[in-house]
Amino acid sequence: MADDAIRYLERINQQQQHRRLLLLLLDSGRRFMLLGAAILMCELLTMSAPTPTPSHPGPYVFVAFLLWLLGAALAMLSLVAGQFPAFAAVAAAIATKLRNYLLGGV
Repeated sequence: MADDAIRYLERINQQQQHRRLLLLLLDSGRRFMLLGAAILMCELLTMSAPTPTPSHPGPYVFVAFLLWLLGAALAMLSLVAGQFPAFAAVAAAIATKLRNYLLGGV
């Protein structure tokens, strides 16, 4: 009976860890997509100001696109994290470190 209770508690713990991993991936994905879109909109709004010489997109447009792609990839990975648990754990660790670096832990 004690063995059944221990197995049950371990299964509950694994489910909670899996749910935390999914939420971390999804939350990081949403934040990176929002950050990329915000940077892109800021660049586009400053480019649309009338200038005497034609302006070219700045380097931040490429960075914004990469951040948005990273966010989309993390959000899609959250859908299949159960099939690739090791890959999802590595992606969550990288996303956490990058989010702490770029956004200061927000």
